Amino acid sequence: MNFSFEKIIDISQPVDEKSACFPGDTPFSRKVTLSYESSKIINLTALTMSPHVGTHADAPVHIKGSLSPNSSNDTTAGAMSLAAFIGPVAVIDLAPSKAGIAASMVKEKLKAVSERVKRVLFKTADTINFEVFEEDYSYIESDTAELLGQLGFVLVGLDTPSVDHIRSKELSTHNVLDRHGLVWLENLDLRAVEEGEYFLVALPLKFMDLEASPVRAVLLK
Repeated sequence: MNFSFEKIIDISQPVDEKSACFPGDTPFSRKVTLSYESSKIINLTALTMSPHVGTHADAPVHIKGSLSPNSSNDTTAGAMSLAAFIGPVAVIDLAPSKAGIAASMVKEKLKAVSERVKRVLFKTADTINFEVFEEDYSYIESDTAELLGQLGFVLVGLDTPSVDHIRSKELSTHNVLDRHGLVWLENLDLRAVEEGEYFLVALPLKFMDLEASPVRAVLLK
């Protein structure tokens, strides 16, 4: 079987010590544990960061269950099925927008995508400052999450820090998506992506004890 793609579009945000993170969360930092200058052989580093820094996938245990050593790990990032993170995807362009994405805004476009497409990414930004956490961002309204579930979608993503509003206390969109069995991607970079259909690859790492995982997300055209 031969696969051929004209273009690979990286839709991942860069991660370094300047990367913005959710207020109160742990930013990226690194420590050089062995340098090439001293060893004359290799460089080695250690890193510290929240798994929600940069482009990432949340796992169900982010909003439910326990991360204690004695609890079941079937809802962690490493235990998630990979099927939803690979496959045909539709990109819907709403940029520029910082409003909540209501069902009325996207219903017709969602119904218009090909039957084989069960993944959708919402583009809301024409510009992104990776070093500043902007509290005024677009998010997914819970009625849109319900619509995605009713239409049989398996994944949704967007180019902002969260599928919920920053001031949400109940994380209603997170919970609706989880109830319908959807997975979601946050902090994408869709600036160079035109509206249309692509093939998505955005695999979470096999972290068996974490509630989220960084991903290197790409679109294949």
